[in-house]
Amino acid sequence: MDSAALGTAMNEIQRLKNQLQIVAESEATQINHAESAHEELQRLRMELNETLSLVERIKSEMNDCRHSEAEAMEAAREAQQQLEAIALELEQSKAQAKSLEASGDSSATAMEVTVDQDATNQLKGEVKSLKYEVGQLKAALEASEARYQVEYIQSTLEIRSAYEQAEKTKQESVEREADLEAELEKAKANIDKLKATLMDKETELLNISNKNEGLRSKMEEENQSSEKESELAMQLKKLEHDFTLLKAALLEKETQVKGLAEKNDMLKIEIERGEAERSRANDEAAAIADTAKAGEREALMKLGSVTEEADKSSRRVARVTEQLDAAQAANTEMEAELRRLKVQADQWRKAAEAAASMLSSTGNNNNGKFVERTGSLDSGMNNYNTIAGTMGSPFSEDMDDESPKKKNGNVLKKFGVLWKKGQK
Repeated sequence: MDSAALGTAMNEIQRLKNQLQIVAESEATQINHAESAHEELQRLRMELNETLSLVERIKSEMNDCRHSEAEAMEAAREAQQQLEAIALELEQSKAQAKSLEASGDSSATAMEVTVDQDATNQLKGEVKSLKYEVGQLKAALEASEARYQVEYIQSTLEIRSAYEQAEKTKQESVEREADLEAELEKAKANIDKLKATLMDKETELLNISNKNEGLRSKMEEENQSSEKESELAMQLKKLEHDFTLLKAALLEKETQVKGLAEKNDMLKIEIERGEAERSRANDEAAAIADTAKAGEREALMKLGSVTEEADKSSRRVARVTEQLDAAQAANTEMEAELRRLKVQADQWRKAAEAAASMLSSTGNNNNGKFVERTGSLDSGMNNYNTIAGTMGSPFSEDMDDESPKKKNGNVLKKFGVLWKKGQK
């Protein structure tokens, strides 16, 4: 019955190890999610830069349209002034012709009228050419306005598309954040469940230990073989050792999960900040597109503000990346420290078993056998002078007169020196 309980406890410990493996896989999944969130931040940053470049290009095109429109208006204004001057000269010529016709001078009047008619015809030709040029300028102005309207509509559609893309990205970020929170809650629930299971197994292990103590005393009373007792004791020690390792690993995983939760919270804050900055940039781009004709200077100021916010966002992304690298380095150091402690514990256990064996052999033998054992130990060390000090001291002459208790102490000292040297 006690063996069955031990087997059940071993199965439970194996199940707990499997659950710890699942927690480790969940931790790796959360690390992958953190990396994907970092990549998402990089992609959002690239989209923000593309939006800013699009706004800059639209602003440049609008400036070019304004410049061409101003040039066309200036040319039309100059043509209108020339046309008005020519019309004024024509009116003056007509008035002079009428005055000459009223005076009655036949020959001189006829010559002047002929000259005035030639000048009038020349002025009419110039007026026609100027009207033609004005018509061409008006046509060019209308074409420029039509092209400006088409480019304005196209830029508006591009800005709207960029805004829709930003909204889509924001929705994807919200969904990803919800998934990360759900996985984090699931991991916390698994940890709580593992804690409860660990407490139950600890209680069960204590009960099994008590049963083993009772069984051991009963077996001693019934004079049963000590082989089964030794086997049960070894199984119990192994079970306790596995339980200790399992508990330490569970605490370590819990610490790592807490660290990942904090990192996820920081990433969540960074994502929210990036979304706010991107939303602000989209609003400013829409405002620039709506008020482009009247607020060029204000658009430039807002564009500078958006660029500064984008730089801040990039610095935050770099800082989050450094924090992730530092956390990974800390996890590596913790794993190395755990392996070192495990090796050191095995060395202590082996040293304790060897010391116990030597003390047991020393207690069962007489002083002569003890001297032979210590002599063999000295010969196995090749040169005891390099380890335990100078053998030619006055104390070496009284070695045979020392008590067994003092000899045991010397043996332990020798063993300690040997063990330290082997550890180094």
